Amino acid sequence: MGTTSALPGFNAPAVGFEQPFAMLEACHERVQRTLGLLQRLRAHVLEHGADVPAQQAARDVLRYFDIAAPLHHQDEELHVFPLLLAQGAADVAALVA
Repeated sequence: MGTTSALPGFNAPAVGFEQPFAMLEACHERVQRTLGLLQRLRAHVLEHGADVPAQQAARDVLRYFDIAAPLHHQDEELHVFPLLLAQGAADVAALVA
């Protein structure tokens, strides 16, 4: 956390609907990276306070969970879970539930 470039932002792989499982994997990787950023942000704030890099990182985390995460969950609810439930496997249905 010593450098300002360690806090804000990150890049994500570019995948699209033609590769749905790769797209879901990329979305889940973004969730993990955002949670990692949140952990680093906490440590940074404890050491340096709410400086400019911390403020930018906090905006990045909030933006992800306010915008991208809800859309990702909506996509899963609309497009992934119905297909999994249609397979009829009890263990899969339990995971979806």
